[in-house]
Amino acid sequence: MPRLELTDHELIVHLNFWEAIVSFQKPLRIPLKHVRGATDDQGFRGWNLGIRAPGTGIPGLISAGTYVKDGDHQFVFILRKAHPVVIELCNEKWARLILGVEAAKDSADSINAAIRGSRPSP
Repeated sequence: MPRLELTDHELIVHLNFWEAIVSFQKPLRIPLKHVRGATDDQGFRGWNLGIRAPGTGIPGLISAGTYVKDGDHQFVFILRKAHPVVIELCNEKWARLILGVEAAKDSADSINAAIRGSRPSP
């Protein structure tokens, strides 16, 4: 399961060796200024993700890799029992990251708090 790390300026998505192999991706480093927000969302699973290219998909078991739907590219790594956190991005290769984690709501809350703290107030 991907592990999320927040620094003062980045969101880092750590992938272990096998996660990197099946998703065709190495660990991701996203500047916090490119993160629009995060939610825990069970609606992002399986068939609704779009066309996988490249990646690995076994229905009901794993969705991993880059998926394209309605012109948007999204990076996905979800295992059957993981809870999806959806991280919306701007100015990045992907429009969003959809990651299966143990505590999706806590992860989303942490990301949202970090991006609020990293942006200057208007």
